[in-house]
Amino acid sequence: MKSQSFGIGIIGTGWVAGAHIENFKKIEGCEIKGILSRSQKRAAQKIIEHELTGAVPYGNQKAFLEDPKIDIVVICTPHPMHPKECIAAAKAGKHIVIEKPVALCRQELYEMLEEVEKAQVQTSVCFELRWIGLFKNIKAILSQGLIGEVFYGETAYFHGIGPWYPQYPWNRTKKMGGDAFLTAGCHALDGLLWFMDKRVVRVMAMANTSPNNPLNYEYEPNVSVLLEFENGAIGKVSTSIECRQPYTFPVLLQGERGSIMGDKVSSLDWPGLKAGTWATLPTAMPDSGDVSDHPYMDQLQYFVNCIRSGNRPHNDLRACSHVHEVMFAIQDSLAQKSSIEIPSS
Repeated sequence: MKSQSFGIGIIGTGWVAGAHIENFKKIEGCEIKGILSRSQKRAAQKIIEHELTGAVPYGNQKAFLEDPKIDIVVICTPHPMHPKECIAAAKAGKHIVIEKPVALCRQELYEMLEEVEKAQVQTSVCFELRWIGLFKNIKAILSQGLIGEVFYGETAYFHGIGPWYPQYPWNRTKKMGGDAFLTAGCHALDGLLWFMDKRVVRVMAMANTSPNNPLNYEYEPNVSVLLEFENGAIGKVSTSIECRQPYTFPVLLQGERGSIMGDKVSSLDWPGLKAGTWATLPTAMPDSGDVSDHPYMDQLQYFVNCIRSGNRPHNDLRACSHVHEVMFAIQDSLAQKSSIEIPSS
């Protein structure tokens, strides 16, 4: 693997941008070279805040993307801005890290895919929970066949997002937030698809808002979805961003030889396990919505390694487009009040 060095350019100056900055600072061979904001003054303040002595503040996207010192662009802006910023970065020949969701509609997603593949740049979508301990353990257990063929899977993302949360003022609007899955529940959907490792072929969704809508959401913040996978397995994924409870990310996978429930495992292939009990595997759990608690470091290091080796990331834009296709199908199901089939692509 080449010990190639990379200049990092950050678009955005919010909470999540700070998490990316601090993690890239720890990756050998990477240095923040520029920060882009609609306000050059805010970009300069971010540079001072994070003590980035080699970074240039930009208030102009064209100048930012023309900087030859920037090799990787990290998109940390509100959701509707991601497609145009991604396409511009691809046309400039930059590798791209894209915060989720990558797009709020199908057409923009397809345009992004076309330009990224035309430019032949590497991409990384921020479904960073793929690198948390629980997810890594589950993938290992599944690969070892300890619970056999999985016939049912369930995940959920319960995280109340209100005035106490930095992105709430714009997140609650349909124009900016999109919907409950696009803005938050996509982590649960990505997790379930990551575990099941099969395409979804049909969805049926239901949603509501609590009677008094105390958080003033412009879209239904509570959604539950049934899914059918191409191999006949079924699943359920839910999200609530107006719930009043601690952050919770339950996981349940049931197979022919056992089950996984969060950090607990039951398997017929563990003969020493007492009947009717679970084995608990201590691990890092998805138990916080704070970006500083998310495993960005491992995701970003993996991305840098992929660029150096020429390997395609498992979380690139093409791979993660199916998660977004399912979310758009969920929108259609809610609008039509019926099940929606997802054609294979």
